[in-house]
Amino acid sequence: MKKGVLPALLLAAATAFGLDWKLPVVTAACEAAGGESEDEEDGTLVSTSRRNTVTLRVREEADPAVFALLLKYSAKDYLLEAGDYAYLQADQDMTLRLGPMVKLGASVGGKYEEFGQLDGEGLSRDFLALRGRLEATVTPVRGTSVEAGLGTRFDLAEETEKAKQAWTVSGGLSSRLGQWLVSARYRGEFRLPLGAASGVEAAAYHVGSFSAQWDPNR
Repeated sequence: MKKGVLPALLLAAATAFGLDWKLPVVTAACEAAGGESEDEEDGTLVSTSRRNTVTLRVREEADPAVFALLLKYSAKDYLLEAGDYAYLQADQDMTLRLGPMVKLGASVGGKYEEFGQLDGEGLSRDFLALRGRLEATVTPVRGTSVEAGLGTRFDLAEETEKAKQAWTVSGGLSSRLGQWLVSARYRGEFRLPLGAASGVEAAAYHVGSFSAQWDPNR
């Protein structure tokens, strides 16, 4: 271990233990659904299915930090056709406020998805997705904030030719000007193959938006 790393880790641990920890808030939920559902895009009926989902959330506060853990298992069975699948998801989020101007965020997680059938080419569709994200929000003056984010996802498919990686960058600016709130945002996603055997083609997707809100009550 390099010189200076160990003292830094010890200092971070001492700081964490010195925070004013609150008792965790634990939420457990079970959901069951079944029958035919309507497709939101074209209004057609989706085949009869049955879904069961179990979710556990644990949220802890230690001012100026907030930690959130999510565990989720969901299984969906189509009763009249193929397409059954199930997934197990785990995510850990953290936000840290550094004074009134800066807020940092980080998250790591994974999702394992298992399908009951092979794809049209007779290959497995199962995969393990590992993802992470870093975010920062800076408020230089009251009413104005600048946001930036960087995220990544690695799909470790059972069939190596389906393995891929995706990187996302995002940014935003919002400012209140009297009775107006003006915002501009951008998000770009870049998909790339993962490994020499991957057959995934490189692709990019961009989304930009602008909004203006007028509130005469302010």
